[in-house]
Amino acid sequence: MHITFYGATRTVTGSNYLIETKKSRVLVDCGMFQGSAFSDAKNFSDFPYDPKTIDALFVSHAHLDHVGRIPKLVQLGFTGKIYCTAPTMRLAEIVMQDAEHIMEIEKKRDMRPKLYELADVEKAMKLFIPVEYSKIISFSDFTVRFRDAGHILGSAFIEIQEKGGARIAFSGDLGNINDPILQPTAQLAEQDALVIESTYGNRVHEALHERSNTLHDAITDTVKKKGVLLIPAFAIERTQLLLYELNALVENRIIPPIDIFLDSPLAIKASAIMADYPQYYNTATLKLISSGDDIFTFPGLKTTLNREDSKLINSSPKPKVIIAGSGMMNAGRILHHLVRYLGSSSTTVLIIGYQASGTLGRKLYTGEKRVEVLGERIDVKAKIASIGAYSAHADQKQLLKWISSAVHAPKQVYCTHGEEDASAALATEIFDELGIQADVPRVGQSIEM
Repeated sequence: MHITFYGATRTVTGSNYLIETKKSRVLVDCGMFQGSAFSDAKNFSDFPYDPKTIDALFVSHAHLDHVGRIPKLVQLGFTGKIYCTAPTMRLAEIVMQDAEHIMEIEKKRDMRPKLYELADVEKAMKLFIPVEYSKIISFSDFTVRFRDAGHILGSAFIEIQEKGGARIAFSGDLGNINDPILQPTAQLAEQDALVIESTYGNRVHEALHERSNTLHDAITDTVKKKGVLLIPAFAIERTQLLLYELNALVENRIIPPIDIFLDSPLAIKASAIMADYPQYYNTATLKLISSGDDIFTFPGLKTTLNREDSKLINSSPKPKVIIAGSGMMNAGRILHHLVRYLGSSSTTVLIIGYQASGTLGRKLYTGEKRVEVLGERIDVKAKIASIGAYSAHADQKQLLKWISSAVHAPKQVYCTHGEEDASAALATEIFDELGIQADVPRVGQSIEM
């Protein structure tokens, strides 16, 4: 078995791995590189392999940095099957459609090229095959198994074993602990090698109770200042987790009454899809739903699916909370709200997810006081706050615990899907704490098993 790393190497986005056996060539993930814009130049580069020669694609989950270049792969001749869980299949469709919509806007506004067309998404969807967790899928000379990664609805880590030969697992993205909605990450089975994400490979999240306290404080402070709370949200999982906690705060009257706008068509559609798969929820959430509680809606929540409703938010009186995509502030409706409110001291921007290098979100997170948004230079007077515990990613301690959960630890670990310092820090800890050889591969690097 021959594995080559073609994405998410010493960077967080663009997940893409090529696995070659004697009879097959398959991919794990085909994600978009995300930075200053959806039309990042890396995405337009040729694939380092011929898409026509790829037999199958295994998708870990539906986030854009794992599925965003699938339409391009199909456009360039890929005709193999695409395997993933049923929720991932449905979520991937709306994610790719949303990306195409944003690229169309960028094309008209900034004359940027488009990576693919809507027809390419439709063509790709005809290749998807839904699979169940833990079911072994047999190919000519290897087998594949999807296991629950606990990251977002339908997310999986993927185990590949050459028949009579080596075993390797690809973590995809692993979930944070104590997710109130989803089931926990499954135990790692015995592997010869492991490719593991390292998004938070050098960090430890805050305690979970601090998460709720910070959200509560941000809302009450916004009410006192009669201001605006902007929450740039990742449409899948992060937004639903936020709605879940807001539901508890509102229905238990822990926060004062305030209008809360969900201004993300993608998040609204994703919430509807999540409601179709209760079998993926944990026991506590199922009990809550069976009691009659709609966990994603509550008094005061207003959803804005179309642009006309979104524009009406501007005339809505303060105080108010606006949850809008995209999560890294590199596209989407959040940009229009930032133009309007970022220059006001009564505004708070609450960051609840990872901000990749080069994004507007990273600039605000690191304290830049003057930024450009939609061509306008804005002096940042808003308060910038963050909550790491809302991350859908496992932190360093959780990643180490998951590796050590295997009955027999892998002989070799490869740290990917993290910026270089985060991947290196995790690799060091894996060796020092667990005694396992760990490496941080470079783009194009290959290993033989």
